[in-house]
Amino acid sequence: MLVKYPTDLKLPLVSSHRLSQNSNLLRTDMASGRARQRKRFQSVPTTMGATWKLNKYQAQILEGFVTHGVNDAVNWFLMPVRTPEGLIEHEVRFKQSPLESVSFNGGFWNYSANIEIKKRQVVSEEGMVNVVLTPLTAETFAVSVTNSMNKYLGNNNV
Repeated sequence: MLVKYPTDLKLPLVSSHRLSQNSNLLRTDMASGRARQRKRFQSVPTTMGATWKLNKYQAQILEGFVTHGVNDAVNWFLMPVRTPEGLIEHEVRFKQSPLESVSFNGGFWNYSANIEIKKRQVVSEEGMVNVVLTPLTAETFAVSVTNSMNKYLGNNNV
């Protein structure tokens, strides 16, 4: 069971809300000038640049969490990550410890790190179908197709 990101700790600020997913395409150029593309893996990690601007109390929590909670930034943990669908809990780990880059400025402790997201969640296939068919649902679309086919078959039989 994975440890959870501390609830008393602010979520990191994501650098320009940038999530960089590793490439999952394998492209082979063919003699004809065309190319064949295929998926290399079932899932690839995503990297998120993160910074924290923390008061003294929050800085103690972050440092304790990194040191003791995730074994000096080695272990995976659960943390909410902002996605187009909102904040969703993901399995993540630090690519380097946020304790490697610490500064104190204007009464706040500043930390930065890159965070690796094991598998970034995206909208489900069912959710995508509903988005594409909006304002229809899959059920109303099926009824509409059935009605259209019945009208077509009914008109051809006359």
